[in-house]
Amino acid sequence: MTWLGNGDPDARQSSSTRSRVLPETGNPPCQSVSIDAFIPPLVKSRSTTPTIPPARTTASQSQPNTRIYAQYRLVMDHSISPCPPPGGELNIQDLELMMQWCTTTYRSVSRNSTVEGIWQGVVPREAMRHPFLMHGILALSALHLASATSSNTGASKEDYLRTAKSHQQQAVAGLAKVADHLDRSNCNAAFALSSIMVVFAFAFQGNPIPTVNTQSNALDALMDIFQFTRGSIDVQGEIIEWVADGEFSALLEYDNSQPKMPDTSRLAIMSLARRNTNLATKDPTHEKDVYDATINHLGFSLDKLARGGETMIIAFQWIFRIPSRYVELVRERKPFALAILAHYAVIIHSLRGHWWIGEWGTRLIRDIGQHLDAGWRESISWVIDATGCYIPPV
Repeated sequence: MTWLGNGDPDARQSSSTRSRVLPETGNPPCQSVSIDAFIPPLVKSRSTTPTIPPARTTASQSQPNTRIYAQYRLVMDHSISPCPPPGGELNIQDLELMMQWCTTTYRSVSRNSTVEGIWQGVVPREAMRHPFLMHGILALSALHLASATSSNTGASKEDYLRTAKSHQQQAVAGLAKVADHLDRSNCNAAFALSSIMVVFAFAFQGNPIPTVNTQSNALDALMDIFQFTRGSIDVQGEIIEWVADGEFSALLEYDNSQPKMPDTSRLAIMSLARRNTNLATKDPTHEKDVYDATINHLGFSLDKLARGGETMIIAFQWIFRIPSRYVELVRERKPFALAILAHYAVIIHSLRGHWWIGEWGTRLIRDIGQHLDAGWRESISWVIDATGCYIPPV
């Protein structure tokens, strides 16, 4: 496996070289941004460790893209106050977080071993030039450490969570600054951060600690993540051709090496399509076109899953492609919208081995089951068979 995905032997750095991912001491601190009102004051650095390099800014970049910022705030729990970050300076904890990324967390966003080198070495190197990406790396690393911290050390766990939120806010603020000025110089950093933040969203909302996850049900939490994730396509859509033409191109390649599974989903998709037609016949207000599009995309995703497609890509592609109206129908708890979502939960369930997904699929299926009566539960029988999830009687 090549380190960068481009076959360059010089890019295979030694472990000692790869560990030097932080800038040299003496760099100037980050330039302040006009979104300070949204970012809490940072704690003073506890050491004389290096600073994050300043972002390249121009007069035209002085105003952040508030729409991007608003999308990324959706999944955050505002009952948890973030640890104040150190005015752009990295401290000992930040060094710990970077070590965590380079040894473990990078695998969280690597779909397989062929691209691990990019996430482990190239992305941190890119983060040296773009502070918003550096903060994204540190945010996910802190959340990963929080998830792995024993429950009997609650203070340490909460410290990591506060740190994760702090770095996440700074990453979002930094991305908002450049979102309207994306080019070849920052496209890789923006692409990497948007991917990291999607994983962060699932992990943060799925955190089992009551003080962090105030959402009482998986449905509302997932819809927030959907809205947040769909917002990131605005960033990725503008830069995808640049990314495909550069050092990160391997991240966009389709993986044909995954093992194939028996395709039992086609009959389930056909059943959903028939039910959609029947509902439209009985109810002229039934939004058949919205459901048709959603079912078609779901059928495509489940088919790719059965043929051995990369599960992470499949899971996120469906979120990007579904009509926005469908998300509203789920929020309105329309039974047919929920039945379709239960079928999507099979894909989420197949990712349960990832720490940032865990029992998301099971939680989602159970929550959906509680909103469906006996008649509608029949429509998700394939879901129950495919996942083995148990739904308590109504």
